[in-house]
Amino acid sequence: MVPKVKKIRCRRGVSLIGTLIAITVLLIALIGTSSFRYHAALDGRRANAYTTAARVALVLCESWRGIKGDLTFDPTGPWGLDLEVTASDGLGVPEDFTLLGSYKVVLDDDDPDSVNYYTTLSWKDIKPGLRALNVVVAWAQRGRGADGGENVDKSFRLTVYTQTF
Repeated sequence: MVPKVKKIRCRRGVSLIGTLIAITVLLIALIGTSSFRYHAALDGRRANAYTTAARVALVLCESWRGIKGDLTFDPTGPWGLDLEVTASDGLGVPEDFTLLGSYKVVLDDDDPDSVNYYTTLSWKDIKPGLRALNVVVAWAQRGRGADGGENVDKSFRLTVYTQTF
C-alpha cells in the first residue's frame, strides 16, 4: 500500500479580522481628521470675532480721540456700508469712569453668521488737560443668534488718552 500524502494548501487572501482592523483604523483616522477640521474652523471664527471686536474698539477710540475726547461724541453717525451703530442698552461701566453711551454695532447685516457687538463708551479726567477714553466691546461667542447685551460672554477693553483743551 502506498500511503496517501496530504496536500498542504495555503489559502491566500484577507481574513475577516484583518478587514475589521483595517476598517477600524481608517474610521479612527477619518473621525480624527473631521474633528481637527471642525475645531480649526471654530477657532478661526472665534479669532475673527475677537479681531473684529478689537478693530471696532480701535475705530471708536480713535474717532473719539480725534475730536480731543469731546463729550458730545456720537458714534451713531454714518460709518460706511457694512457698519451700523445704534443706541442700545449698556454693559457695566468701569470703576471711576463716567458713561458717555452704550451702542450696538452690527457688521454686514446680510451675513447670517454676523456677530452683534455691544459697546460702552466711558471717560475719566486724569488731570486737567488729560482725559482717559475707555471703550468696552462685548459679544456673544456662544449662540450667535442670541441678542442683547445680557447674553455676552466675551469682551475686549481699550483705553486711550487724549489731551483736552
